[in-house]
Amino acid sequence: MSELAARVRDSVSRLYAWYVPPFKVGLYELEEGELFSLATELYKLGGLRRWLRLDRYYYATDPESFRRIVEWDWTDTRSYTIDRFDCDKFALYFKARLALDFGVNAVGVVLDYSSAHAYNLVVLKSNGKTEWLLFEPQNDMMFRYEERDQKLYAMKDYYLIL
Repeated sequence: MSELAARVRDSVSRLYAWYVPPFKVGLYELEEGELFSLATELYKLGGLRRWLRLDRYYYATDPESFRRIVEWDWTDTRSYTIDRFDCDKFALYFKARLALDFGVNAVGVVLDYSSAHAYNLVVLKSNGKTEWLLFEPQNDMMFRYEERDQKLYAMKDYYLIL
């Protein structure tokens, strides 16, 4: 093996640990009723214009596993580029990474026209209880609806892609 090939192989081996998750997470299939309860709750809070489902079956993880994923994930280190990699791309990228790397597809993208911003809504399951949090993929902040900054996360006129 040439010296160059050996260096490339060494570099790829070191990057592998950064790219492939070094841990597994628990997956919990969401029942249809849980999804409709989520949608009903969001409609009652107001502002939700439409809920767009992308999958037939949804899989969530538990809060502790989600925290581990966020610590490992590098979405927040990406550079913000207007129109090319801005808030909607951050949210879509994070959603896709969780589905591809962990099998977690119960991550929504909130297209919030009332605050001209996009971010994620994450469905979690623990001890038989289903809950949801808002997640900002640009800085890894997690927060409940009641705790949100209403300027950035107004949720007065939005769509949810799940």
